[in-house]
Amino acid sequence: MAAKNTTPVGITFSSPEDLKSWAGEVGLDAPLLSDPTRATALAYGAAESADQERPKRISVLIDDEGRIEKFYEVADAEGHAAEVLADLG
Repeated sequence: MAAKNTTPVGITFSSPEDLKSWAGEVGLDAPLLSDPTRATALAYGAAESADQERPKRISVLIDDEGRIEKFYEVADAEGHAAEVLADLG
């Protein structure tokens, strides 16, 4: 599995303002998207209800055609990036 274009995108329930502040604090330049209604989290299984406080930590590898190549339930946040990079080959 090898993606031509790889752009990590983070999606969370936080407000855009909170995301911008946090990204600045940690030096993150990847796009961060706000999902306050939980619609994206519900669609991908990261939330079970619209009132869930925090999403489950998941990653989805999507190919250049918009198809899901791999779905990850993230148990080890520190080692997760290496796992995805290995899959990208």
